[in-house]
Amino acid sequence: MHAFVLLHAAWHGSWCWERVAPRLRELGHAVHTPDHPDLDDVLHEIDAETAPVVLVGHSSSGMLVSAAAERRPDHVALACYVSAFLLPDGELPPDAARRDTESILGAHLVVDPVHRIRTVRDPEVVFYGECSPEDAAMAAARLTPEPLVPTGGSPTTLTAEGFGRVPKVYVVCEKDRALGPATQRWMAERTPCRHVYGLPADHSPFLSTPDELTTCLHDAATRFAG
Repeated sequence: MHAFVLLHAAWHGSWCWERVAPRLRELGHAVHTPDHPDLDDVLHEIDAETAPVVLVGHSSSGMLVSAAAERRPDHVALACYVSAFLLPDGELPPDAARRDTESILGAHLVVDPVHRIRTVRDPEVVFYGECSPEDAAMAAARLTPEPLVPTGGSPTTLTAEGFGRVPKVYVVCEKDRALGPATQRWMAERTPCRHVYGLPADHSPFLSTPDELTTCLHDAATRFAG
């Protein structure tokens, strides 16, 4: 079938794909879930595959997907954005976040200037509102602090010849409180996508709706990745 590279978001780890990855493998796909990857790590995952890959980015890792697509347009068959930042060249997540009136993430950020880290207060509410209490507590306990200044070097310039050549799909999470659904749809409209899926999910469909998310990813790869 296809080779998927699933990229997790800030504060999370590769553990967030523990329910989706086995489901994709059961459908015949190869699946890779690098832990805390930077752009070089993602490019290494792409280069290790003999055929073009399907890149999936959740939330902040949408920026990694876009950067990798720019660098490897002939080796990325499809870029999938799951409640993720899909932004044009020159725009960064804070630019989109400023227009997001639905998100409660900013009000729940906790900044530690001494240790230069950021954490999230009440992540069960911000990230996991549609999960079971048990799943929300489990996931919240596995979150790790993020540095105040993200690592990974300078932003990648996005061009029509690179990033613009890669087909894209978007998965909107309709009950998201971390990245508002209206902002998700706005991003998917500004940067044309082959298809926009909608899920009745919070910011973490890999936990709250893993079957439905797997169906979206499988359908996207089957229809749009060639």
